[in-house]
Amino acid sequence: MTSYIWKLFDKAWGFDICFLNFGFASFTRRTYHLSFGCWFRIASRDIQNQANPVATDETKIQYSPLEASNIRLFTLHPGLDVEVISGTIENKSWGYSSGNPYEALSYVWGQTKSPNTIIVNGYTVPITKSLEDALRHLRYPDRPRVLWVDYLCINQEDVLEKNQEVRKMGQIYESADSVVIWLGLETQDSPVGMEILRYFVNEPRPLHCPPWQTNPPSLAYQGLQDVFNRPWFQRMWVVQEIGRSHHTILLCGRDCVEWQSTATSVVRRIARMIKYAEISPQWAESELGKVDMQPLLEMLNYQYMNQFTRCWGECTIAAPDLLDLAHTMRHKQCADPRDKIFGLWGLVEYLFQLETFKLDYNMSIAQVYDELARVSFS
Repeated sequence: MTSYIWKLFDKAWGFDICFLNFGFASFTRRTYHLSFGCWFRIASRDIQNQANPVATDETKIQYSPLEASNIRLFTLHPGLDVEVISGTIENKSWGYSSGNPYEALSYVWGQTKSPNTIIVNGYTVPITKSLEDALRHLRYPDRPRVLWVDYLCINQEDVLEKNQEVRKMGQIYESADSVVIWLGLETQDSPVGMEILRYFVNEPRPLHCPPWQTNPPSLAYQGLQDVFNRPWFQRMWVVQEIGRSHHTILLCGRDCVEWQSTATSVVRRIARMIKYAEISPQWAESELGKVDMQPLLEMLNYQYMNQFTRCWGECTIAAPDLLDLAHTMRHKQCADPRDKIFGLWGLVEYLFQLETFKLDYNMSIAQVYDELARVSFS
């Protein structure tokens, strides 16, 4: 044992000798344990600095003017978990025939105070911790990934540009190859909740032994509560972000569930699997009756509604108008009260033809609701 400790110390000392500048014989015989502790501390600090670089040149993104026919896309550079997040922003043409495929991110901004930083176009740029977590989990280790992210791809300080981009946000999400939902980081409870969600999505019909019976009831309950109580399900903007999606990827940490959003048969089957589970004896026996599955059913309903009057949809029932949607979604959360209306813009087709009611953040809250009354009762 003594021989082993000495060999370990000897290796550590060989690493540190250039930093400590002490004579080998006199120092090691007296304080060799301190030398080993010093070596370990230096290695640990090196790793931390690599994962969380100190911003030395923090600045705002230098945006170039954006034409109405273009959008900005963020190319997320490949990298490992501990490496600095970096990427580039470019103006690109968009649409189904543009030849510029991308994925759109749906997430909760979170607190904007004490932001983290990433490298964009060579500059250190502040972003929210929530977005940094999402990008770190979305990043591929060996190839770039092209994303549309509102926080980065819209100049939030330019009201005219913000008006222009928010008006077409529903189309931006509809044109994306996939909409990636970032629920947040994995917890000790979330894997079981995601396992149950994956069962609803992937199984063609109910099984005799569903995952809430193969897991202890307490773990099933805590897992579902963990997933469905996340702030994302309460956001106002998810209504059009998910309602207009073609393909949905739901991400919780590294745990993923995905489905084809434009296939009404798929969306309807998922909803029916949930409804059957909620009325089944096994669900009651597992004491899952207190779990509120409504947020997930609402999300599927947004996708089902988006098939209405769409050329690639399968349903011919007329879509609800703006007032109907605003009332249905009145409990959703948003920081700006105007977004209770603007957040639904992409789901109501006739708004794009109205010349008198335009999405405009120069309007006051009262003006927005006066316009809602006018178009709803004219």
